[in-house]
Amino acid sequence: MKKFYRICKKLICIDAECFPGDNPMWEQFEAEPCNADINISCKISDDFPEISSGTQIGEFTVSVDGNTVYRAFPMGKVNGALTKYTPDDTSHSETFFTPRSFPIMADNRFMWSSISLAQLLLPQNAFFIHSSFISVNGKAILFSAPCGTGKGTQAALWEKHRNADVINGDKAGILVQDGVYACGVPFCGTSGICHNKTLPLGAIVLLSQSKTNSIRRLSGAEALQGIMRNIYLDFVAPYERLKCTDLIIELLSDVPVYHFGCTPDEEAVITLEKTLISEGVI
Repeated sequence: MKKFYRICKKLICIDAECFPGDNPMWEQFEAEPCNADINISCKISDDFPEISSGTQIGEFTVSVDGNTVYRAFPMGKVNGALTKYTPDDTSHSETFFTPRSFPIMADNRFMWSSISLAQLLLPQNAFFIHSSFISVNGKAILFSAPCGTGKGTQAALWEKHRNADVINGDKAGILVQDGVYACGVPFCGTSGICHNKTLPLGAIVLLSQSKTNSIRRLSGAEALQGIMRNIYLDFVAPYERLKCTDLIIELLSDVPVYHFGCTPDEEAVITLEKTLISEGVI
């Protein structure tokens, strides 16, 4: 059984024996069948491919064998999913699930991690960033920061005081191809805010908490490193770091990146708005 989704303007085909129940976040990204950019074969079996010992990166174990990468995602004390792909050509990949893990790991909260979607989209010129994504005057503004810093608070302030639309409360895709775009994605952490919308990327705002509001534009290595800290890639495969760096450098030629020390109130909106207007972002 095949299902097709369009994420970051790329057509993704997921071929599985069956799918779990209703998945409302993913359903809004469903697309008509056509020649897919990425074809993911899901196999349900108690027997996973044999892999050599790998590198532990957070929850994942990543093993690189020549030109093949294996990413194992645990469910409890055992592997729940394992994805096998080639990092310089992700048009085809395989993900293995156990019968016990499949109904859980193919749920909207875990599906993108289970199939290593961030890694598969990278050769297609797209990556995921930890951010709250708002729409202002037809442009995307991304508030990016570690959990608990206040990106959701800033997005909510813009929604309240400037009638901005919050597209995703926790994550966004960035596509660097014929321009730079922010893309809605079918997962949103615990925010519950998830919409299928793609907009030209106006700015990335890297947040920190402060007692006063101050903003400055970043450039060069400082901007590159600030973005890299908040993207969903672990760079165990050498190709992935080089590719992502190239995409961010291209992004920086078109999109301003700011550091914003901010307060959790309307004054933060006023401060950022003045900068975005004066620099022609919105």
